[in-house]
Amino acid sequence: MASFGHYLKKLRAERGISLRDLEKEVGISHNTLALYEKEHTVPSVENGFAIAEFFGLPLEYFLKGESVISDFRDATLRVLCRRVDQMSDEDRTLAKNYLSRLVNNRDERRALEREANGRD
Repeated sequence: MASFGHYLKKLRAERGISLRDLEKEVGISHNTLALYEKEHTVPSVENGFAIAEFFGLPLEYFLKGESVISDFRDATLRVLCRRVDQMSDEDRTLAKNYLSRLVNNRDERRALEREANGRD
């Protein structure tokens, strides 16, 4: 599994940001940032959050290297989606179909109600 430093280096390269530029943006010395990238040390939680915030990513990205579900207002829904994401392809497809039908039926019902009430 890749480390915080691996993902930091990858993001910097993708976005063309030097260590000195990142230092100016996040307030962490370029020497310390280099140590993170070389996996000689790991950032404190505070420094990790500063870096994640700069890149517009959740801190978890630097641990798992993938986009994570973090914008749900409902914690239960977030947990369920993460559980579905761990399922087999067949089960994920079934879950997506259920959710699509639920949302589409809800939208269709609301459109029909608006139409019946003359608000369309």
